Amino acid sequence: MRTAYERRWWILAVILAAECMDLLDSTVVNVAAPAIRHELHTSPSGLQWIVGGYSFALAVGLITGGRLGDLFGRRRMFLIGTLGFTVCSALCGLAPSTDTLIVFRLLQGLASAVMLPQGFGVIREVFPAEEQSAAFGIFGPVIGGAAVIGPVVGGGLVGWDLFGTSWRLVFFVNVPLGVLAVA
Repeated sequence: MRTAYERRWWILAVILAAECMDLLDSTVVNVAAPAIRHELHTSPSGLQWIVGGYSFALAVGLITGGRLGDLFGRRRMFLIGTLGFTVCSALCGLAPSTDTLIVFRLLQGLASAVMLPQGFGVIREVFPAEEQSAAFGIFGPVIGGAAVIGPVVGGGLVGWDLFGTSWRLVFFVNVPLGVLAVA
């Protein structure tokens, strides 16, 4: 019989933080799209790739990302995916052109495809059967809430325009969160 990990609730908090980061990122970019289009002189099709390319790469890589966790360990792949997502977020924020932003968004989506499926497996590994429903009961509303508040957060970050970052802050905000999740 499996025993509960002593730090399982902290592990759940880290998983939630990283997975919320992903969901926030997929929605905040929608709000930042007009600023991106204006600053980078992005065409409508380029903007669609920036916004939708992330979801496309995530969807394409999700099954493979889950399988990588089966083969190489969920914790390891979660850390790799989170680190990749964080690095790609920084690169998205630094992107000098539409084309580079599209490439970094696609890579960010692939990193997310490695990170996301590991969360469910890790929860099942670290929580005993009698506590899994409580863990997943927390997981669902928190993840759903992240998707709902994403546009509000995106609007706030773009409107805040900290140090003239404009739309770039929607990507840079992931960096400290990702670093904390990896640590």
